[in-house]
Amino acid sequence: MKNVFFTVFFILLSASIYAEDFDENAVDIFSLSLQDLQTITVASLHKDTIYTAPASVTLITRQQIKQMGITSLQSLLNFVPGFQSTRDTEQGLANRIVARGRSTALSESVLVLIDGQRLNDLYTGGISILNRMLTTNNVEKIEIIRGPGSALYGSNAFLGVINIITQSHLNEVILSGNSLNGGSASVLLNKSFSKQQNLDLFFNIFKDKGESYKITDVHGVTERTKDPAKGLDGYLKYQYKNWSLNARYMRRQLDDFMVFSALGNDINKEKTSQWSVIIDYSKQLTTKLDYSVVISHNENTWRSLATLIPPNIEISPNFSLTERFVGGPLLDSNRSEIKVSANYQINQSHQLSLGSAYQIAKLTDVATAVTHDLATLEYLGQLVYLRGDAAFNDKKSRIIKSIFIQDQYAINKQLHLTTGIRYDKYSDFGQSVNPRIALLWTPKRKNSFKFIYATAFRAPNFLELYDRNNVADFGYPNLKAEKVTTTEIAWLTTGNKWNFEITAFANNFKNVIELAGVVEHINNPFGAPSFIQKNNQQSQGIETAYQIKLSDALQIKALWNWFTPKADINIERNSGALVIDYQWQNTHFNLNSYYRGKNKHIINQSAYSVTNINIRQQLMHNKTLVLTINNLFDKNFMTQSKPFPQGVVNRGRVIKLAIEFDF
Repeated sequence: MKNVFFTVFFILLSASIYAEDFDENAVDIFSLSLQDLQTITVASLHKDTIYTAPASVTLITRQQIKQMGITSLQSLLNFVPGFQSTRDTEQGLANRIVARGRSTALSESVLVLIDGQRLNDLYTGGISILNRMLTTNNVEKIEIIRGPGSALYGSNAFLGVINIITQSHLNEVILSGNSLNGGSASVLLNKSFSKQQNLDLFFNIFKDKGESYKITDVHGVTERTKDPAKGLDGYLKYQYKNWSLNARYMRRQLDDFMVFSALGNDINKEKTSQWSVIIDYSKQLTTKLDYSVVISHNENTWRSLATLIPPNIEISPNFSLTERFVGGPLLDSNRSEIKVSANYQINQSHQLSLGSAYQIAKLTDVATAVTHDLATLEYLGQLVYLRGDAAFNDKKSRIIKSIFIQDQYAINKQLHLTTGIRYDKYSDFGQSVNPRIALLWTPKRKNSFKFIYATAFRAPNFLELYDRNNVADFGYPNLKAEKVTTTEIAWLTTGNKWNFEITAFANNFKNVIELAGVVEHINNPFGAPSFIQKNNQQSQGIETAYQIKLSDALQIKALWNWFTPKADINIERNSGALVIDYQWQNTHFNLNSYYRGKNKHIINQSAYSVTNINIRQQLMHNKTLVLTINNLFDKNFMTQSKPFPQGVVNRGRVIKLAIEFDF
């Protein structure tokens, strides 16, 4: 399979030799001509192109997402250089986001934003728990930094930043049904009252009954189970003159399957929700000076129940429970923040940006639900919620103060220098300073060389700092922030009918947080492992992307990622993706496939590929019929999870039929 991907990739690369010569005045092709694809703001907070952005970036438009038939951010990331998304059950059924070789159950090494606002939660630092199955139905485009972003965004912008920009000025309804006895409905509504007043509304609901599996959990229990899921999304955007208001609500529920890697049909449940309100005031004071003030607040909830200890399983010699031990976390948290930023255009070739933020984040309710006494394992007769010292964590809080400055200077028409630095001070563990230097050389339009040096940090999350009374881990309050120093070189070039990009990077990590040995403590009755920090970890690799238009109807894109043999990674050394896009009259065909090499962290798992197909048939000017088949060949494959050396089973073939109405 690896040879097939390599062969296709280099055939496409060779084909560019026979494509038309490079034309600086030629318009972009393969959807790159779309106006919204020409600018990206996540890399500098200003409008850049992919050639002038001071970072390795990827930009994906709504049209490209629809052509591929992808409905969640997590699935889409399998087609981004340097990124992956894989199923895990360590903290309940979720997807871990992988960036540049680092794969963790909580996805805390990547910062995810929606319209510039942070989604990562306080307890885990990631998005795996609260933000499962992030919908793409209201996405206008997605901007991605591949590499460090802490010089602008602070913590968790460690190995990547994903900014989801939501859709405006569109009226659309999408209805669908699938082979898992499920379906979905979403609606986008727009009302423009004037040139200075606009309202956008989005509503999305989905549900399916899941696929059937026969699996064995961490307790050795084997039985059949399903993975049903349902969710609801709501989003409001209102703009009036210099003011904007964004309000978001999201809810998810997953039942059965495995929670905390244990089976428990009719018992296991994962319920999460998140809502936020953001008010933004932006104003242009002069032709050279503008500023903005952003005030935001969000609330998060996590409710989880699982079979912690099955009945009739020998816990110690000649001892087992007669009643199923059910339990799980109850967790509420919130975050409030005020941000002030300003941009000053010193002259035509020189721009200065600075900003400051003050944030308060806290756990507002923490409880452990149990049916048995934690010390004696005596059955309590009902579900009891333990709070205070008996809970799995505490109602801790942290205050974060930050300031950044960025200077962008055009040395001449071909050389552009971006320098920046950010200072973050945390009330609970200390401070972090992170610089970035990016030198861009653009000898021709649509031809760019990037030389980037940057550092980033990840603040220890509340799980790592304060967990207790937990069988999985025991917190260590003296942890420092993780640190990465990255050096990368990138080359982007576009011909008349092709596009090529290659990025080489080297990461050096310090203070890497890992689970270690057991610590004896009164708040660690289960003898759970605690955390330590390690230095001298590193990784080096190459990311490539090649796209070519073979005819007016046929376009092909190929990705390849490779790590050196000495890289400290816990994924496969080789991975890739292939997208074939074909238009025939009113019918659009898209075949997309991603490849994973052999991963030594999953036993008995060979290299594999997963292929999907999406067919769009234009019925009328405003109606489209869509057929999507995920995992077309019903591939049986496993993905990484620490409790399971053999990995976690994934869904097989799923067929979906949808109809879209634009009005």
